[in-house]
Amino acid sequence: MNKYGQRRGQTGEDLAARLAPLSTLTTIITRHDAEAIDLLNETANQIGKELSKNITTSQIRNVFGAVRMIEQDTKGLDPEARLPASVHRALVMLRPKLAYQYGRISGNPDDPKKAAMGAMTTILSNAIGLVGDSQSNFRNFVDFFEAILAYHRYHGGQANEKGGQR
Repeated sequence: MNKYGQRRGQTGEDLAARLAPLSTLTTIITRHDAEAIDLLNETANQIGKELSKNITTSQIRNVFGAVRMIEQDTKGLDPEARLPASVHRALVMLRPKLAYQYGRISGNPDDPKKAAMGAMTTILSNAIGLVGDSQSNFRNFVDFFEAILAYHRYHGGQANEKGGQR
């Protein structure tokens, strides 16, 4: 273990697989029962705690702000209707935005800051893939992302960037 509590040599993909395996994300994004809600809360708490060590709130909010803008395009739509193609496209285009955030951080893939951003990129990209064109899945995605941000701050996530982030 290093001073950040991560295993040495752990990449973002390794961290993502430990924090939010695809089966867990599938339950969180595609189901709408009490078990899924409890799993969302528990998983978001773990992710927020882990990310709070190495990612700033502004790094997460940069992407979350885009999600909120996309969400505005779903207001007033029939909850059972499919997501409009423009909304689905905007959601999928968050993946390159996440990749850009990851690429801005210098260092090796197992550097704690790079690994943390890699984990966030992998987790959110996988979750975006599970949304499809379902408005209810999109709502679950927004709730999940919002919970990660809230728990990140709860666990002491830094409010602004420190030197050396780039």
